Amino acid sequence: MIRFTPGSVLKLGISYLIILILGIFVITHIGCIGGVNIVPLSAKIQNADNAFDEAEAVSTRSDDPEEKQKARARQQKAYDRAMSLYLEVIDRDVKGKYAQRSHYQIAKIYKKHYEWDKANEHYQAIVELDPTGYYASEAKSGIASIRKNRELIAQELANYQNYKALYDTEKSDETYDIAAKSLYKVAQAYEALENFPEAIVTFERMVKEFDNHDKAAQAQFQVGNIYFYKLYDYTNAGGWGAFVTVADKFPDSYEAEQVRVLLNKTEILLIEIKQDQDEIQRNKSAKAMEFEKLGRYILPSEKWLMGKTDLVVQNYQQIARNWQTLRNYPNAIETYKVLIRDLSHKKFAISDALYRVGLLYQQSGQYERAIQAYDDLLENAPQSTWLNESIYQQAVCYRAIREFGSAYKGFKTYISLTKGDRPYLREAEQIVRQYELDQDQDGYKFYEEQENGTSDQDPNSQPGAGN
Repeated sequence: MIRFTPGSVLKLGISYLIILILGIFVITHIGCIGGVNIVPLSAKIQNADNAFDEAEAVSTRSDDPEEKQKARARQQKAYDRAMSLYLEVIDRDVKGKYAQRSHYQIAKIYKKHYEWDKANEHYQAIVELDPTGYYASEAKSGIASIRKNRELIAQELANYQNYKALYDTEKSDETYDIAAKSLYKVAQAYEALENFPEAIVTFERMVKEFDNHDKAAQAQFQVGNIYFYKLYDYTNAGGWGAFVTVADKFPDSYEAEQVRVLLNKTEILLIEIKQDQDEIQRNKSAKAMEFEKLGRYILPSEKWLMGKTDLVVQNYQQIARNWQTLRNYPNAIETYKVLIRDLSHKKFAISDALYRVGLLYQQSGQYERAIQAYDDLLENAPQSTWLNESIYQQAVCYRAIREFGSAYKGFKTYISLTKGDRPYLREAEQIVRQYELDQDQDGYKFYEEQENGTSDQDPNSQPGAGN
């Protein structure tokens, strides 16, 4: 029997008190200091993606060198924050799908800074984590593309220099043609590597040195395309000026005819965007804006002049549609996100915007971002007219990233819906039938074999069997 004395009870009480104090210290201090570790990985990577989006949305288009420098500094700061967050995800997840995705995004950031070897390191890390997964497939393609285009640049640049030197001495049509085509290929390789500044310089060099070649007009036209559809630069110093040069230098070319139509349409769209943006500003409540500057919280419904919210919704929707027509998906997505944030009380408009964001991410190949956007719609607008469409498209996205179990559930859910239109019913049923096959009769359905990288034709090839 254990006997307690007043002294022993006192000692025991002090011990418990010490343990209690230590426990409180651990919870309040370590929990707060390491609070960042408590944030779910899904939220952490979403924060990283938001920082990446912020960097992408920064406009570095300005004729003022000082403003351009400030914009680039803001952009770099956002990229640095995104990379830091992605690295935190990798430290925590180590071998999971969030780590793979983070490596992939970091590789994208390095590519934007033309640091190919560092990009390859992160691509290789993905392959080592999961050799048969979706991101591994993308990483292998990325590695192959970088290697191929870097080799092509070295080879075609040497080719250009050799044949240009021969042309300068011989002036033959053959050497002129080979030199011009080689330089054009160098520019294309830079573009494929997403080194857009170098691609522009090389295309312009080709135009300058080989202005009589039949690819000269194409080269100048491609400069405009890069500015418009990769850099989203519509200024006279950028895409607009590049396209005007096509019409000026090559007035009788097919490209000049395309340019005239393109610039006319683009001008109309940009004017409409500016008019809608101005109208949105006019319909903001001056009082609400004052309160916001003072740090006061303003309800979305209070931000706008009385009776103007429906008009503002239409303005945002038209701006987003026009950006989409210009193939400027980042600005289209950002416009819908602002609509979602600043007009959250307009439920129908919000559900439409959530769906559009998902669709734009899906169309640009950002399948996991699309899945999250469709999740947001299903959670926040379950009565949406886009519910059925979102369930189906989300399943399509899961299939694209080789998460076949989630895809299977999504297609099954779509088939089971009883309300609303189901235009993809036949396709969904066909996919589900295929996924439910078990051709080798090993007890694992086709979608389970696919997800695990095993064969449905061999009963000895099974998930978890160490194949």
